[in-house]
Amino acid sequence: MKTVWHENKALVFTEDDAPEGYPALRVADYCDLNPANLLQKFDNNNTLYLICDDCERRFSEFCGMFAAVEAAGGIVENPTDGILIIFRRGWWDLPKGHVEAGETHEETALREVKEETGLRGLSIRKPLGTTQHFYRMHGRWEMKRTWWYAMDCSDSGHPVPQTEEDITEVRWLKGTDLWKAVGNSYGTIREVIREFLLSEGEEIKGKL
Repeated sequence: MKTVWHENKALVFTEDDAPEGYPALRVADYCDLNPANLLQKFDNNNTLYLICDDCERRFSEFCGMFAAVEAAGGIVENPTDGILIIFRRGWWDLPKGHVEAGETHEETALREVKEETGLRGLSIRKPLGTTQHFYRMHGRWEMKRTWWYAMDCSDSGHPVPQTEEDITEVRWLKGTDLWKAVGNSYGTIREVIREFLLSEGEEIKGKL
């Protein structure tokens, strides 16, 4: 199973049948995977299952239709205050950004978190995998793959939003406040926070 996002809509490539009640499209070799056409098939749902005989191949073909963009970011945890999140353009988000020439994904993640939040004393604890989402930008479709890392922070100062990147708030959140914020976030952000909390052994049933 492979999942790719468009804002809060999830395209799920799978070789199994879709769960009951979810829209599904059976994908044959001749099927057109044009992203604009697929988005129309969601109707009022946020998940569309694409049933494929060869899920990996069809997913690779779909991703090959886009201009590829690489990014990296982090889930920064403070044992006392919770997880660091930012508010940008009406959505709660995680600090992340494009990989620059010559950078490793780890270097990008550390740089972007520092730039977008003003925090120092950052260190990577473990990789968290990737998320993928597609969008239309400057007249073309792009597919962004973001590499995520769990980070620790020894900086005791207050985070400062990078306003030139349209970030208006930076907060440490946990518990109910975190769940509310993540509920008003992109699908990729919910996905990576969910996987992070599961990897930390936290109980999240019914929260994300």
